Amino acid sequence: MTALSGGDRLEDEPSPMSSVLERPSTTEGEMPSGARPLDRIFPLHGDATRGRQMQETWQAFCSGMDGAVRALLDKSRSPPEIAYAIGELVHNTFRTRGVTLTSFELRRLVAEVLDLQDRARAPVVERPEPALVVFTAEPAPNAKPWTGDEPAPPATRLPDSVFQAPPSPLVELPIRDAVSFDGLLETVVARARVRLKTGVDRETARGAIDAVLGDLPAEGRERLALLALSEICGLGLIDRLWADRSVRAVVVNGPEAVFVERNGVLEPAPERFRDRAHLLDIVGRLTRTPPSGVAVFRLRDGSEGTVVLPPAAPSGPVLHLRRGEPGAATFERLIASEMLDRRIADLLRIAVRCRLDVLIAGPEGSGKTALLAAIARDLGDTVRIVTVARHREFRWPSPSKVELVASPEGEGGASLPTLLATGVRLRPDLLLVDSIQPRELSALGKALSHGERATIAAAPQAAVAALQGRFDLSIRLGRGRDGLFRVASAADSSGAELFGHENGRFHRRTAEPSFAVLVREAGYGEALSVVLR
Repeated sequence: MTALSGGDRLEDEPSPMSSVLERPSTTEGEMPSGARPLDRIFPLHGDATRGRQMQETWQAFCSGMDGAVRALLDKSRSPPEIAYAIGELVHNTFRTRGVTLTSFELRRLVAEVLDLQDRARAPVVERPEPALVVFTAEPAPNAKPWTGDEPAPPATRLPDSVFQAPPSPLVELPIRDAVSFDGLLETVVARARVRLKTGVDRETARGAIDAVLGDLPAEGRERLALLALSEICGLGLIDRLWADRSVRAVVVNGPEAVFVERNGVLEPAPERFRDRAHLLDIVGRLTRTPPSGVAVFRLRDGSEGTVVLPPAAPSGPVLHLRRGEPGAATFERLIASEMLDRRIADLLRIAVRCRLDVLIAGPEGSGKTALLAAIARDLGDTVRIVTVARHREFRWPSPSKVELVASPEGEGGASLPTLLATGVRLRPDLLLVDSIQPRELSALGKALSHGERATIAAAPQAAVAALQGRFDLSIRLGRGRDGLFRVASAADSSGAELFGHENGRFHRRTAEPSFAVLVREAGYGEALSVVLR
């Protein structure tokens, strides 16, 4: 037991007295030796019997332990040693009467005992009571009596300079003297666009902006130039919001209603669009306007977005942009989210290490990319991995990973089938292919026909029938009755189901998969038996 040790407080609210120096003197006869009652030191809540025992024990301590406390006030001891000794004395006194003090109660009582001793040793100085009224001068003998009807003295007039704020040497905003910053940004963008043609590059746009900003002070020019460049060549307000990595989503319900999501909470954004034309201009750079007025798109960083344009959204445009980071998924996170259980995760670990071909199929947004990332991250940096995808889903740093990203159709870059063939020629230990479309199944078939195992591919559910028998293990993702996507089944190349999800649980199905011989030859036969037990 330590008198000054930490511990659970009796409660979170503070004591009625904030300091021992602020405590009023006790009424004579209330407690012996001038001590305060226990309920004046800290609140007593809870068991009434315990509170009564504590009051009686405290009164007995103050009556009979004064000499013992004085004996502990030895000048040869340090203040912590004195506090510790008094704490032991208080603790033992209460314990012998059947009361165990919390650390909070013990600390308050030790402080009270020490304060009591300080007051007892302090000399009492008699101070005269101050006079209630003091006259600086006696009234004149011939002064008229005051009646209350005398006119009030004239008020002192202060110059207007008294009410002016002093100049600040830290803040000078010469740019905002004549116009607001937002208005200035709009003016700069408008004047720069007059000098530009449509479809200009960033370098040309920056030159036009610098020409417009030539007369402005240097201290505000660079920031204004970058904002204007984002308005002309980028996404403007969306760029500024998206640069904050704590923002997980941006929701725009109209020019005046812009929100951001942080930690699952939606809050208003600090900025707004100028008008509907401004919002339409930014939205037009995210995606082409479809005839239906509804467009779903993805950014290069994997973020997903949805746009609804008028007349489908009369008060719009409506924009929802959510940051996509499936590459951060791990098996532990997917197990915690109940997307799969530990046996299925171990089955995938065995399949990858035995260089089996694995197909992951499911509808869009079901978690195929997240499962691919969990498989790759589980291998660490000891295995050479080549990823082929349409977006930078697998961007985590790893010296043994090669990331290949296909260009969108019509932009003239390398297509996904081209990169798929390139990935095979790089001869990786694991080839990870994301978002195979039905028109690209022939390219995937050629990659599988090379005979090099360890290809993990994600494809839509419609492609499963065309790939039947081409993969050693097939994982199908589906939505459960609770609305969550998870592994609905795991089957071998013959279609025999190894695991399935039913009635809220994952169930074991077939006893012997068709790839069992390959697993035993790779030395993982016993591990497979444990998983399928």
